Amino acid sequence: MEQNERKKRLLLMIGPLEAEVIGILNELKEATAMTIWEELTKRGRKTAYTTVLTVLSRLYTRGFINKREKVINNVRQYVYELSIPYEVKSDIIKEHIDLIIRMFGKDAIQIIRNYLNEIGAK
Repeated sequence: MEQNERKKRLLLMIGPLEAEVIGILNELKEATAMTIWEELTKRGRKTAYTTVLTVLSRLYTRGFINKREKVINNVRQYVYELSIPYEVKSDIIKEHIDLIIRMFGKDAIQIIRNYLNEIGAK
């Protein structure tokens, strides 16, 4: 199986906390575990720092993120960044939308359109 296809299949089985961490990395481009934990806390997600480390380890093992050492304030830390290609993101989004449309038909299209207008106005 091709690497991108494998990533896509694994991403379809991602949990809510993993999805939030991926979302934070997608937004910030790169971050330390502490930065991710602080961002989760700001968003109202009460999660132990060690849990964030576990999630990052799993995402790294699956190939969704990269990590590299960086000296920050004279301390060596890992900095994480996404390694999910745009094409894989696109395929996953399309698959989810297709599934929703198959389930709810024209109602889904209208709801998606309304929601996109709503978040575009923010």
